[in-house]
Amino acid sequence: MNNESDISRESGPRGLGQLRALIVCLPGTLAAIANEVASVKPAPDRWSAKEELGHLIDSAANNHQRIVRAQLEDNLSLAEYDGERWVELHAYQNHEWIDLIALWRAGNSQLLAAAEAAPQSAWSHTLAVGGSEPMTLGFVLDDYVTHMSHHLRHIGIAVDDILANARPDGASIYPEKAAQTDYPINELMRRRWSPRLFEEGRAVEKEKLLTMLEAARWAPSCFNDQPRYFLVFDGSDARALARARDCLGEGNAWAREAPTLMLSVARDTFERNGKPNRWAQHDSGLATENLLLEAVELGLAAHPMAGYDAERAQSEFGIPGGFTPIAMIAIGYPYRGKLEELDEKRRAKELAPRERKPIGEVAFSGHWSVPYDGSAR
Repeated sequence: MNNESDISRESGPRGLGQLRALIVCLPGTLAAIANEVASVKPAPDRWSAKEELGHLIDSAANNHQRIVRAQLEDNLSLAEYDGERWVELHAYQNHEWIDLIALWRAGNSQLLAAAEAAPQSAWSHTLAVGGSEPMTLGFVLDDYVTHMSHHLRHIGIAVDDILANARPDGASIYPEKAAQTDYPINELMRRRWSPRLFEEGRAVEKEKLLTMLEAARWAPSCFNDQPRYFLVFDGSDARALARARDCLGEGNAWAREAPTLMLSVARDTFERNGKPNRWAQHDSGLATENLLLEAVELGLAAHPMAGYDAERAQSEFGIPGGFTPIAMIAIGYPYRGKLEELDEKRRAKELAPRERKPIGEVAFSGHWSVPYDGSAR
């Protein structure tokens, strides 16, 4: 075994940048695989995608220990582990695919944190695993990413494309465009954005649409009145989807390529007493944000739009009086093709940086004239 590792003095082994890129890109890519597909075993004696990813979860746990302990002690000797038996004991086949993705991400984020904390001198520490020849800690990390890539290819992930575009700083790789926040926030919120390109010819599974609607259903609302509704155009009724697409404004013609459209609708009055509900559209927005975040979890892209003919939609789809159409939402699997194959205008929109106003411009401390930016005491 070659125990040389490609280590630069500034950044450590090459596996560091590769692991950063995989942690950014893989959750969405893996989530695009349906739970049922992830459960299929290619042969009775071969792992399903669930078991394969479970093995990588076990590998992360074991390699995390190696990376930590080898920093603390040079010339270390550690026991090997039985990968087949670990997968069997954890019964990964019975887990939900989305839960396994979360476990993979958490375990590798922990491993990466330990690796990033390693001083440069630690990468030349040696360790033996299961009676192997001594190898450097740098080699262990690089070999870990190589091993992971081997199993990801089995699952069907184009891992070589991800690694070829990996940057040392772990910056996002399209279609991932994680927000660069001033303060830590939930990862789904960082990852949620509104692309305009979708994977051509791929419908969204009904189960995933129902999961998104379930997330919307559990959003809060004033007096729990739940004044939010959704019309779903998933392609099962081709004419209805075509009519929904015809409601889109010219500036949102790109959304005609989305396999699914939804239309959020707010009831204008409280159901319990018929009085006007001025919070109804606010509550519809809360439900829509739940739906958008769940889409990220499921490996989907969801883009809400104001640019559509609301009056036409109201008439076209039989929306009763007293209900207000709010936003059209384009939903599909994000485009993962080559951006250089797109026209310049579309490419520029997809790669444009994400920007938001600073907190001090949108939050105020006790009075509208005092920014709440952490400086006021």
